[in-house]
Amino acid sequence: MKKNKNSRLGYLSKSALALILIPLLTACGSDSDNNNTTPPVIPDEPGIPAIPELPEELAAKFDLLVEAPKSEFEGSIDVYLGRWYPCQPAHQNMCDMDKVREDGYTLEYPGSDNPNFSNNTKYNLSTPDDSKYHMQIKAEELLAWKDQAIRDDIFQPGHYSVLDVMMYVSEQRKDFEVKVGDFNEERQTYEYTVSFDADGDGTFDNDPAAHYSEWKDYKDSDSWSVAFFHSGGTMLGDDAGDYETVYDRLDEMLVRHQSEIRIMPTSPEYRDRMWQSHKDEVAFKAANGGKVMLTAITRDMEDTDGYGDEHIETIASNIEVKAYNLRTDVYREGVITQLDYVISAAEASASTGESDFGFTYWPTLYTGSQLGSYVMNNIDGIRAEGLDGWNYAAGMKEYTLDIMLHGPESLNAQDLVNNTEGMDLARECTWLREDDGSITETNAQTCIDHWAGTFGGNKLHIALDNMVRNHGMEYIYFSWVKKMFWIYGTTELNSVNEERQNGSELYPIAVNEVVEIADISKAIAPLTEEHFGWNIADCAVCHNNDEIHSGYSNLDPDLTGPYTCASCHGGNGAPAGHGETSRCFWCHSEDQAMTNHGEASQWFDFADVECAENSSVNPFGFSLAVGGKGSCADNVQSPFVDKVRWNGERYNDLAASKTRTRGNSDWHTSKTFPDPYSCVTCHVNPKK
Repeated sequence: MKKNKNSRLGYLSKSALALILIPLLTACGSDSDNNNTTPPVIPDEPGIPAIPELPEELAAKFDLLVEAPKSEFEGSIDVYLGRWYPCQPAHQNMCDMDKVREDGYTLEYPGSDNPNFSNNTKYNLSTPDDSKYHMQIKAEELLAWKDQAIRDDIFQPGHYSVLDVMMYVSEQRKDFEVKVGDFNEERQTYEYTVSFDADGDGTFDNDPAAHYSEWKDYKDSDSWSVAFFHSGGTMLGDDAGDYETVYDRLDEMLVRHQSEIRIMPTSPEYRDRMWQSHKDEVAFKAANGGKVMLTAITRDMEDTDGYGDEHIETIASNIEVKAYNLRTDVYREGVITQLDYVISAAEASASTGESDFGFTYWPTLYTGSQLGSYVMNNIDGIRAEGLDGWNYAAGMKEYTLDIMLHGPESLNAQDLVNNTEGMDLARECTWLREDDGSITETNAQTCIDHWAGTFGGNKLHIALDNMVRNHGMEYIYFSWVKKMFWIYGTTELNSVNEERQNGSELYPIAVNEVVEIADISKAIAPLTEEHFGWNIADCAVCHNNDEIHSGYSNLDPDLTGPYTCASCHGGNGAPAGHGETSRCFWCHSEDQAMTNHGEASQWFDFADVECAENSSVNPFGFSLAVGGKGSCADNVQSPFVDKVRWNGERYNDLAASKTRTRGNSDWHTSKTFPDPYSCVTCHVNPKK
């Protein structure tokens, strides 16, 4: 097996190495034979609940099929009141003006002609006063409030919708009131109004707002909605104060641990478009005789965000959707999620000959984001791998391109009015434009405030099995994304995918080095259950490096890991793999963390890890300098990976409990347990 030239844990500080050795020294004696009197401690593995019942041919399409381990609502959610704007002269209430004055800083204006606007970021606030308008609501508070959501036809007891959260907030505050009205049959959702006491005088109509952007009173307004996001954990660049515009019915939107909800006034134009999308879905179901139908699944191998018609092909059509009940931990039986649409297409493929689909399960991720959901990861054998994979959007065609590909920080109203060259803005917000295609400055600002931001509307960062879709839809769009390795400036592109080894059209960024994987089915001295350390992954727990085959000069103790031992001694009871060929650490760092896997099981502080020096070569033909200690993501010198939170916070600014990494990451690779090479050696992937 070839050495991984980018291994960097050899540069761990002595203190970090000492922390690794402490538990190893206490687990076993120093002898390398199997006659130790004290057996090694084997921690309990996380339990896997029962597998849902699916037909055998469908179950075979899942690399992993489990019930979500976090089936109970627990943890907390964050709720913010009021619209969010990036700090700017027009919205100084969203700026830390004391800090602005202290620094002698002059606020910049947003717009395509002002690259300096990003300098305002460190003065951003999440609300004008977080002590008043930010609430962190614990799950037990909601559970004590009531045990059933307003949509008890959708949610199991103990699970809640966004509208439930709004109702709860209303009961806790004197300055915010939600009144729930009748069930609207035309839109298939509950109506509601919001009142808000912005000036805190005890009334809702002392100084009424004339425009959604004003921080003033509202009385029984039907134009309040939410922006929504499920936290990416410590992926700071995927977190924003404004979150994502939603069209979903709020009484169908699931909230769970790490949900982030901004309750805010909106324009009548946004309200009307959201309501119309509901009506269109209901009418679509009626037109299909009450059946839940999906007109088409499309595929875009060039990732054009839905704009490149010449690259978008229909791969499945006219699918009748049924509920497979994979998430009865959350939803009532018979509730249809967006995941059910794709499973229905996968099941239909056997008879239609159209595209087939595969699935897997993601637990809590390396970043701390508690996903706990199924994902679609395979279309016709094109399987997501590492940071390359499938993005999706879904809904009714009318709303496909509602969200702009520009963020609110890069635009001003004049950009849309004047159709600034090179930005393709004439295609945005067509429903707000005049017959000749022009747009007023007022409507241009409305467009930016509601529809800027790349994600939102039909394209949300929400897992397929977390989205209720009981009415049918016209399309699901999947795009193949193959640029994330270079966008994040990764230095460790390690993979055993044969197509990746030298780069291909599907996987254009090649591996750092081709590594040969031992075939442990040919092991000459495989271990059995009688082995003292059966199921212990790290041979060094019991076997002293100085005494392992000390007579063999070709074994370098500094480079010999357990996966090298496996080439002769087999997998030592390791379970089979589940198809992954890269970045195993992404899912095996938190609730499915590896035990007894040496460096791969350990947490290290950023300060103890030396980042590798150069990133993967990107399509522009250059690599990016990384290097140094601290957060490797912070050290990437590239505008693509300037991972700054909405308030200017970077990874190195996080609390000490967050400035940590496992032994493998996108910027450093363990010597003894290199990901994925050691993983797939012992956890052999099944052949499909």
